[in-house]
Amino acid sequence: MTQRLQHALESLYGLERRRDKLGLEGTRALLAALGDPQRRFRSVHVAGTNGKGSVCAIIERVLREAGYRTGLFTSPHLVEFRERIRVGGRWADEAWLERTLGRIQALPAGQERTFFEVCTALAFDYFAAREVEWAVVEVGLGGRLDCTNVLAPEVSVITSIGLDHTEILGDTLEQIAAEKAGIVKPGVPVVCGAAEEPIVELIRGIADRRGAPFVRAAPGLAGNGRAEPTLDPGLARSTPRSNIVTALATLAALSERGVALPRAAFQAGLARARWPGRFEPCPAEPRLWWDGAHNPDGARALAAACRAAGLEPGVLVVALSRDKDAAAMLAELAALSPRPPLIATRSRSERALPPDKLAAAARRAGFGAETAPDVAAACRRALARASRESPVLLTGSLFAVGEAMECFGGAPGEWL
Repeated sequence: MTQRLQHALESLYGLERRRDKLGLEGTRALLAALGDPQRRFRSVHVAGTNGKGSVCAIIERVLREAGYRTGLFTSPHLVEFRERIRVGGRWADEAWLERTLGRIQALPAGQERTFFEVCTALAFDYFAAREVEWAVVEVGLGGRLDCTNVLAPEVSVITSIGLDHTEILGDTLEQIAAEKAGIVKPGVPVVCGAAEEPIVELIRGIADRRGAPFVRAAPGLAGNGRAEPTLDPGLARSTPRSNIVTALATLAALSERGVALPRAAFQAGLARARWPGRFEPCPAEPRLWWDGAHNPDGARALAAACRAAGLEPGVLVVALSRDKDAAAMLAELAALSPRPPLIATRSRSERALPPDKLAAAARRAGFGAETAPDVAAACRRALARASRESPVLLTGSLFAVGEAMECFGGAPGEWL
């Protein structure tokens, strides 16, 4: 990006969403000042604790392969801000972003807006300007009060429910589920990928009260009568089958609403969908693996993926944000067998947990742990410590994965 655009975006980063800033009024006012671009495309709205990104990636790619002009809005980015906003798989145009960001900041409705409100407005305005037919939109946080919840989608999706962002969403699964089910709209089908029966029934009840058809994603929907799921090898390795089933159930719901999705689109979309930064090796340094697991459920899934793939990390590198449950995450990672030594580090994020505190928590979880000052140094030390046959696994923070990509290669790039 140009330095001017980078500086303009950085000026917004400090306006992180806080409890007293949650709400839709500011987003609605800003979008109204831009001509309500969110009304000029059809959309799929995806919430959940884990799995949102891969579900979005599959849905978007199948729609694209069916011949539709697609938009994809996700967060956070790994290396480049423009990864968040894509049309036809290609990230947003830099000159357009710079010009439109200046326009937003000059509007009365653009004053005192948070980073996420501006991001959402940029994405929706870009989709409208590029004449997107279908946008697949990932919720940033929660659902009910998330900036993206101004959409009137064709289908709403809830991928999974776990304990994350408890300081904002609540400290029980039921409270978190209710917040995420805030995206359910009257008359709009909701696809539920949650596994726990009480949570499924809670979401079903909310859907019933709002008159929203309820679809539970189930393994029998995996082929949808069209094609057995043959995914891109990297996505297949990193994506729990439940997420694949949820994506395909969503596409089935779209088909039932009259959206033309030929069999060939399913086959091509599943084979070509990608979602970088999740349980994959670095292309330039294949001994270095990374996964953006950043909550206990994600760490549990990562340990299971390692077992399924026969991956036995020689050294584990971990970086976490301060608001994450370090003890619970480390307890899940302790299931790795044999248990590897751990290097605690930190990303450049101001929210990062200091390495010494992370290392102390790791020792309490039964790891032999040391510290490194930054992600690059931690990965280099881990690669030097591990035997030539042993991989190194970096996890705990998507920010850290992005920094490893900057240093070692493997960023998503302009096309997805």
